[in-house]
Amino acid sequence: MSQLKKARAAQWPLVSEFTFSFDDTISDVSGVMRSFGANFADQAIAEIINLPEAAVVIGGEIVVETAGAGPTAYTVSLGDSAMPNRYAAAVDLKTAGRTPLTLTGYRSSENLRLTIGSTVANATAGKATVRVMYTIPGRANETVPN
Repeated sequence: MSQLKKARAAQWPLVSEFTFSFDDTISDVSGVMRSFGANFADQAIAEIINLPEAAVVIGGEIVVETAGAGPTAYTVSLGDSAMPNRYAAAVDLKTAGRTPLTLTGYRSSENLRLTIGSTVANATAGKATVRVMYTIPGRANETVPN
C-alpha cells in the first residue's frame, strides 16, 4: 500500500477553439470536402480539435453566434469516434445562444469530432464556436510550496 501525500502542484487549463460558418468547408473523417450546412446533404463529420493523450475535458461550450437559417433541422454534436455525442448532442444551430458541454471525466486519447445534422434545405446563415477546456493528468505548471 502506498503512502499518499497532499498535492503540491497545479496546472492551468488549456483551451482550444474552433469557429465555423454555414458555408465554410472541411475535409471530413473520410477525406471528402463537406460544408457546415450550406449543402444539407453533406452531413459533415470532422475532427476539429486535437487533444493530447489522456486529456480530460473539464469545461467548454458551443456558442451559436449567428442563428442558422434554411434547414428544418440544423444541429451540431460533439464527441469522438467512439461516442459522437460524448460532450454535446444535437445542439440547435437555429437559435443563438450558449450550450455548456457535458462533462464526463473521460480520459481521451482521441481528437474531438463535430457532426452536423441538417434536413430539407440548405443553410443560408449560421456561425458557431466550439470552445473546449481540458487538463492533462500528471502535468504541473506551478508548485505550491506551503
